[in-house]
Amino acid sequence: MSLSLKPSLRFVEFDSSWEKYNLSDLGEFKNGVNKAAEDFGHGMPFVNLMDVFGQNSIGLPELDLVNSTEKERELYSIKKGDTLFIRSSVKRQGVGETAVCEHDIEDTVYSGFLIRFRSNDNIEHGFKRFCFWTPKFRNSLLRMSTTSANTNINQESLSKLKLALPTIEEQQKIADFLSSIDRKSSLLKEKYAVLAQYKKGMMQKLFKQEIRFKDDNGNDFPDWQQLKVKDVTTNFSNRNKKLIEAEVYSVTNSNGFILQSAQFEGKIAGDDLANYKVVTKGDFAYNPARINVGSIAQFHGDTAIISSLYVCFKTNSNVTDRFFSHWLDLDKTKFDIGRFGEGGVRVYLWYPLFSMIPIIVPSIQEQEKIAFFIDEIDKKLDSISHQIDLTQSFKKGLLQQMFV
Repeated sequence: MSLSLKPSLRFVEFDSSWEKYNLSDLGEFKNGVNKAAEDFGHGMPFVNLMDVFGQNSIGLPELDLVNSTEKERELYSIKKGDTLFIRSSVKRQGVGETAVCEHDIEDTVYSGFLIRFRSNDNIEHGFKRFCFWTPKFRNSLLRMSTTSANTNINQESLSKLKLALPTIEEQQKIADFLSSIDRKSSLLKEKYAVLAQYKKGMMQKLFKQEIRFKDDNGNDFPDWQQLKVKDVTTNFSNRNKKLIEAEVYSVTNSNGFILQSAQFEGKIAGDDLANYKVVTKGDFAYNPARINVGSIAQFHGDTAIISSLYVCFKTNSNVTDRFFSHWLDLDKTKFDIGRFGEGGVRVYLWYPLFSMIPIIVPSIQEQEKIAFFIDEIDKKLDSISHQIDLTQSFKKGLLQQMFV
């Protein structure tokens, strides 16, 4: 008796068992074209690795150019419904990612880092945007991949992978439903991008004093003061001589202070923690070798210890923490950090030089109004980001439950 293949979650009008196939039974594979370095940058359109990476479909994008012959454009053509697999990736998780071509792309070839899968009529067009992204299929593909300098997958391995398919009608229903979730996610990402751009523009206007707040009585605030970072901060270096029991943190450019064990998947701090630095709530710290890429943040916990390599400082009564944090996000501040830093490929900025960066400071009352205004935008951005995460988690769950 054959095993019935049915997903754990499906639309009520469907009940028939899915059929399992090897990909070789569903279509043909072809590696992309390889060209010399001098052939790139001119000629005809060319789909490269980055047009596929992180996508599940390709519309009519702005494409790079390559010098291709008429014969190559015939052999390596891209038609509506073609699925492009990433053949080779530096990151293991990137290998085998797919994007489905939504249109015929005339006079275009695709990279040798890609493999084209041209399927038969057993797979519905929209269904291909999702069936190759399910955890089960992805795990099977990764098991078939090989790793040397990069992680690779070849045609032979892809052809052996199995794919379970329902009827075309059910495929269409699944594709339409998941596409609606993708549209919601895209709209949220667009909303986030627009608000983030608005925040950036408003911050520039506020810190250039093109927009000014009034006090609670409708009067102008005092003129801003031209100071330096040394006038609003104090450098300190509290060593962990008492070996306090506190967790070890790192400062990252994307998430600020995070547990070192979380960043490096296990505690990597040395056994001797006496030379580490102690930070408490409200303290700032930065990596002098990475401050130019944003590795600077304020600590919001109670107490932590960090590497002795970090520079630590506090703000003083001339500036509020929130105002100073927003000032750090300005393009002008980031430019000055690079300008005051020392070094070539890696820029170092120790506190004596950091402290000389100019900063224009309004009254504390105006600082609070500026910080509150920007904080409110940040709250909206966080809310949208949370909605994006929820939508993506919902889709991930569906990819596990709606496929065999």
